[in-house]
Amino acid sequence: MHLIVTCAVGLEDLLRGDLQQAGARAVVSGEGELTVTVDEIDVVRSNPMVDRVAMSWSPGAPLEDAEKLCRAAGFDGDVAFRVHEKDPTVRDGIVRAVGYQTGWRNEPGDWQVNLVPGTNRAEIGPLAWAARFGAMERLPATTPPSVAAGVLRLAKLQPAMALLDPCGGVGTIPIVDAIGRDGRGLIVDLSPESIALARKNIRTFGLKDRVFTEEGDATYLDLADASVDRVVSDVPFGKRIGSNQENDTLYPGLVRELGRVLTQDGRAVIITDDKRRFADAVARDRSLKVVKETALRYNGVTPTAFSLTRVRARGR
Repeated sequence: MHLIVTCAVGLEDLLRGDLQQAGARAVVSGEGELTVTVDEIDVVRSNPMVDRVAMSWSPGAPLEDAEKLCRAAGFDGDVAFRVHEKDPTVRDGIVRAVGYQTGWRNEPGDWQVNLVPGTNRAEIGPLAWAARFGAMERLPATTPPSVAAGVLRLAKLQPAMALLDPCGGVGTIPIVDAIGRDGRGLIVDLSPESIALARKNIRTFGLKDRVFTEEGDATYLDLADASVDRVVSDVPFGKRIGSNQENDTLYPGLVRELGRVLTQDGRAVIITDDKRRFADAVARDRSLKVVKETALRYNGVTPTAFSLTRVRARGR
């Protein structure tokens, strides 16, 4: 079957590699988009970097394959659809034609197939991220889970490694990690509201024995030296929360603590759009170095994922 899958801009090559390793034929077809040919839908359904799944479609084309995809994804009810078209005359015409052709209900607020004539595709609702893995409690600045999955890949986590998110919010990054990897995760955040939602998400996903929470300050972590294998975090960067002046304090303190709690072979991946401040904080601290910068784009923001490792002492 031929599919169109989406991910955050900047993660296309990572996703392509994973899908090809799983047996799919995948080609990057645009920013944040891949065309994929698979024999089994599970290759796509099981990859948490995949955000949405669609198939090619144009008005008047058959929709049997769209219904088959819904069934393959586990949906066994009556299929409903919507038509994403601003022109009411065009929209109403497509609604009537599709209803006659398929017998589906038109339910704009509760659909399984979203028909988008402007892009010639049919989006498959039961294959969206939340439908595949489960919905999370969110806040306005919450990291999209498909982005979290891609950034976790940059961290090169191995089984049994300990993961820390020191600006963990509602827990998206450690929870997404725990969906696909054995190991422990710790969510730290100053906000009681965020921690409460993180705990709810942990319960929802059945991860209370593997992902833990703590109210705390990312610049003064209550953790032993060299106790964390990997740190992955989407840190505050101003555009989503207001002023970025607080980053003049947050970033140096965070970098200092990363250098303290990471193991000798530890690695951190930090997402921020306040790139200059963060790069300056790393350069001034001198315990860590930037080994890779991955530019991302999603939900109207354009952050960079900074991959960090320890600075090796000379002669070693």
